[in-house]
Amino acid sequence: MNSLVLRKTALDRDFAAKYVASALGGLLPRQKPARLRRKGPMFWAALASLVLAADFLLASLAWLAVDLVMG
Repeated sequence: MNSLVLRKTALDRDFAAKYVASALGGLLPRQKPARLRRKGPMFWAALASLVLAADFLLASLAWLAVDLVMG
């Protein structure tokens, strides 16, 4: 493609993005950028424990439901 066409396309895209952002700027709440931070091993251990506890609870409820239906 011609570099002039590429530049015009890029300028049109930039203009459209600025126009849409300014038109919707007052309507949409601004979000804070996501903060990426490292979680410690205690967080992951607690999360794993929580998942295992939920799994055990669901398995127990399923066991009781099957026992109720079959018994």
